[in-house]
Amino acid sequence: MALLAAMATAIAADMLPERRAAIDAALGKAFAASKAPGVVVGIWIPGEGSYIAIRGVSDVKTRQPMRVEDHFRIGSITKTFTATLLLILADEKKLGLDDPVSKYVAWVANGDKITLRMLADMTSGLHSYTEDDAWVKIAFSNFKRVWTPRELVDVGIKSPPDFPPGQGWHYSNTSYVLLGMILERVTGKKIQDSFAEKIFRPLKLMQTSWPVGDALPKPYAHGTTAQTLDDKLDDATNRNPSWAFTAGELVSTLADLYTWVVSYTTGSLVSPEMQKQRLTWMTMPPNAPERAYGIGVGIDHGWLGHTGELPGYNCSAFYLPEKKAVMVVMVNSDIPAGKNNPAPTIMKALAQVVTPENVPQ
Repeated sequence: MALLAAMATAIAADMLPERRAAIDAALGKAFAASKAPGVVVGIWIPGEGSYIAIRGVSDVKTRQPMRVEDHFRIGSITKTFTATLLLILADEKKLGLDDPVSKYVAWVANGDKITLRMLADMTSGLHSYTEDDAWVKIAFSNFKRVWTPRELVDVGIKSPPDFPPGQGWHYSNTSYVLLGMILERVTGKKIQDSFAEKIFRPLKLMQTSWPVGDALPKPYAHGTTAQTLDDKLDDATNRNPSWAFTAGELVSTLADLYTWVVSYTTGSLVSPEMQKQRLTWMTMPPNAPERAYGIGVGIDHGWLGHTGELPGYNCSAFYLPEKKAVMVVMVNSDIPAGKNNPAPTIMKALAQVVTPENVPQ
């Protein structure tokens, strides 16, 4: 709490009462519609104020209220770390963004035509293992199983490519797991050690971690999901996250995601040239100029950042350069309300109040 209070004070005074009341109302309505157990929200807009709020419970069994310092599984926000490590290593001349995959591994079809850049901006064509129904049944039959990165990539590459390398766009977890394997080969280190050395320590991300086994650092929010073989509700808190690897394994908090989203969207750890590469948008369908993907980062009506989902958890962390605004939403459920995931839905409702000219879709 002390860190978050310091963040709020450093950026601006609290929002004006009328503004806070409007945000409270939008949050209350969106949170109720999400039917999620709990949510943690942070909004920081220099010159306008800051807003930090919690709603609901972190544990549906004990009814423990949500805590602002609770740890969450951040899912695909992990990709922003993986992409940043790629750009750091490119700055260090240890690899090139346009190096072919075949330079590092010999067992990927079309590896001579797929580049590291294509893995990172989702234009590789590699089919996502998480879209393989047979794999899903196996994974959901044993939530304690420890998956190796190679096992995951093998599932993805046994399917035909979604399109030839560089000739389409499709979100692929296979691409990011393979990228993580290559980064480990380049550094000669485990990915968690490189994250700690190159990212966590320089930015003082003390509450962001690569989980050991299926445990979460305390305090943590318990995650509720319907991602089960029988579609019944389940506590997904202690499912082993090894199946996500560098596509989605990390754990973090509101305070650390505030620091992190500002860092990578402004390029504090990489050169201006590498940041330019990061923000080169892939606008081919289903993307569009107002909503597109770069190297491990999205743009959505001006907001830069990423969403993340792992069973039981759904998070959004974005930065709006025009106002230097930050918004982080962390929910301990991944269950959609209708067709919409909870964290992006809540963020959209809040943006309609605080940045009505920039509302992510």
